[in-house]
Amino acid sequence: MFKKYSSYLLLANMIYQYMNFFSWYLGSTQIQIESAFSLGMIAFMSGLAFIIFAHISYFPRELNNSAAIPTFPPLIMLFSLNLGFFIGISNLYVIQLYKLPVFLDTFRSPELGGLAIFVSFALIFLSVGLFRQNEEDPNPTTRSNKLITNGIYKYIRNPMYLALVILQTGLGISLSFLHISLMSIFTAITIHYFIIKREEAYLRNLFGAEYENYKAKSRRWI
Repeated sequence: MFKKYSSYLLLANMIYQYMNFFSWYLGSTQIQIESAFSLGMIAFMSGLAFIIFAHISYFPRELNNSAAIPTFPPLIMLFSLNLGFFIGISNLYVIQLYKLPVFLDTFRSPELGGLAIFVSFALIFLSVGLFRQNEEDPNPTTRSNKLITNGIYKYIRNPMYLALVILQTGLGISLSFLHISLMSIFTAITIHYFIIKREEAYLRNLFGAEYENYKAKSRRWI
């Protein structure tokens, strides 16, 4: 019970602190650079606190019947988003080492970002629905009892991981904070090598030729 309510509290605080920063960042109120950086650092630290607490509290210490992944994939996305945010505020308000190319300003769009976020949630909804239909648990730290090869999984083997990358990209675009979007590249690479590759090895050992046949007929990402 303590873990549950503590995680809810930390998550709510992270969301509040980010909203507090972006309500200023996207608004017209002017504040000193030092104050802006302080607002950003509070949001960053609250995000880091939630990520660390969630991993320590909920990630199994031993993975005996699942792929040997290092943490929950959504936490990888949140860590990458948080890190991108930290790099962004550090450059904007402290080191001021570089400026993003002007052509990227085209992607500062709440409408485009909102569309990406909608697509990501649609992918997650479809994926989780198929897991439930097949009486499987989408949690990657649990044992897989059946290959899901219908619906969207007929074409893409990892739609939920694709959704995480699209979600991060969309959030950065909609918030006009492109460091978050650019860090989705880091998210994709990390998930590819530390989640997907290990899950593929696990599923190959578990299902053998059945998985190899499925793998030959579908794409890893898109």
